[in-house]
Parts: sequence; structure tokens; C-alpha cells
Amino acid sequence: MNESVILTCILVFLSVVVPYFFASAWINSPNSGHREASSNVPAFFRLFDRFVDGFASGIQSVFGLMDGPRAQDCQNEILKSGYSLVPAQVFAAQTFAATAAGMVFCFVFFVMSGQATHAIVAGFIGAFLGWVYPRMIVQKRAQERQAEIIKSLPFAIDLIASAMRAGLDFMAAVRYYVKMSATGALSVEFGLLLRQMEFGKSRMEALEEMSTHVQTPEFTSFVAAVAHGTEIGASIIDTLQIQGEDMRRARFNLAERKAARAPSIMIFPIAIFILPCVFAIVLVPVFLRFKAAKGGM
Repeated sequence: MNESVILTCILVFLSVVVPYFFASAWINSPNSGHREASSNVPAFFRLFDRFVDGFASGIQSVFGLMDGPRAQDCQNEILKSGYSLVPAQVFAAQTFAATAAGMVFCFVFFVMSGQATHAIVAGFIGAFLGWVYPRMIVQKRAQERQAEIIKSLPFAIDLIASAMRAGLDFMAAVRYYVKMSATGALSVEFGLLLRQMEFGKSRMEALEEMSTHVQTPEFTSFVAAVAHGTEIGASIIDTLQIQGEDMRRARFNLAERKAARAPSIMIFPIAIFILPCVFAIVLVPVFLRFKAAKGGM
């Protein structure tokens, strides 16, 4: 049997089975109508939330993927990103996107080229892109959020220390920072810290909980310094001031290292885009004159 006929039969079969599976996941999924459009969920997950929730329940109950190290890594990325997701939803979004993108790529390339081999390769490429895209959304948001927290942390520590030096306790100083600062990732995390302390957790327990959410070396060292200062009876105001200066110095050193790497980073675009233009400007007139002189002989 011809490869095109086999691929056509496969596509027809998938065009019937996969939509049925998607419709079943939509019907049997929990009603996600309560999820507001402004909730802390990526747009891709909000757009296909019924499919994602339906797949998530199936993955969690049938495949049991929630207990391995991969799920733990995904959970850490979700915590760093601040999204209101669970690993099962991320895996479900990857499954849905891989299936949908693979079918679309396979169908489009089969219609355009008529070659079964090209369509199958395109389907695998589409499935791979669909699989990595949802996880990439979470990872990108986690990196951006951590960079934002590192940038805002020295100012936040200085402001909290100044408020405590003015007579406020730690909880009131944090509340002052949350009230006075612009809305951002760090202010949201400090708001969660306040709620943890209002629920009865101690200062160190709330800071350690916040450290598991932020997961940056700078904030981890800050929590360790506060814990050590509290243990030996040192003033928390002095500890905060020292930590603020250290973090500001670390940011300055990081900026210097990035600036030092700039020349080596510029080598690639110079070699690819600028040098060929320079060679063209210099050598083309020489080549034209040489050609004209040779033709005149």
C-alpha cells in the first residue's frame, strides 16, 4: 500500500478519535468557569483550561506522574513563577499542545507537499514544539520573576530597616513596604509573608516559607542571616542593613561581570553581519576595477 494512503488513513482515524477524546476531556473536566480572566494563570492555560483540567485529572489518576523528580522540578518552577498551577496541569498542557500541534503540522505539510515522509517528520517537529511550549512559558516567567525580585530586594530591605529604625516592629515594617511599594513580585511575596504571620507562624517560619517560593541565592542568604542574627541575639535592624549593602554590592558586581562579557558576546554579530559588509564595500570595487582592466586588454 502507498505511503500516502497509509498516512491518509492515519489522519482520518486521528481526526475522529482525537476530537472525541478532547470532547470527552472537556465534558468530564471540572468546571473551570470560576477561574477569572485576570487570575494568575498564563493565557495559554486560560484559553484551553477545560482541556488542561480534564487531562490533568487523567494524568494524575491514571499515569501517576506526580511523585517523580520531574514533577518536583516542575513544582519548583511553578513556585518561582508565581502561577496558580500544579504540575499535573503543566503536563496536561504539554500533552494537549503536543497532540494538537503534531496533527496540525502533519496535516498541513501533507496537503502542501503530498509526501508522507515530510508530513510525518513535520508532525514530530510540531509535537516537540507543542510539548516544550507550555513548560517554556512557566520557565520564562520564573526567570523574569526572580530577576525582578533580585532587583527590588535591596530597596525593600533598606525600607524595612528604616521603618524598624523609626520604631515599627518587623510585621508593621513589612506591611508599610507592601503599602508604599509598587505592585510587583516582591510585594506579592511579602503580602503572603504577612498572611502567614497573621495565621500564627513565627517570623522565621514565614521567611523560610517565602524562601521556598522565591528560591534565589540572595534571598536565601538573607533568611539565613536573619536566622543567625536572631539566634545569637543581634539586632535585626543591623542585620537588615548589612544584608542590603551586601545585595547592592552583589548587584553591582553582577552588572560589572555582564559588562565584561559584552565584547565577547559582540564577536558573533560582528563576524556574521558587519565584517561581510565591510569586505563587500572594500573588495567589490577592487574586483570591478580588476575585471574592467582585464576586459580592456
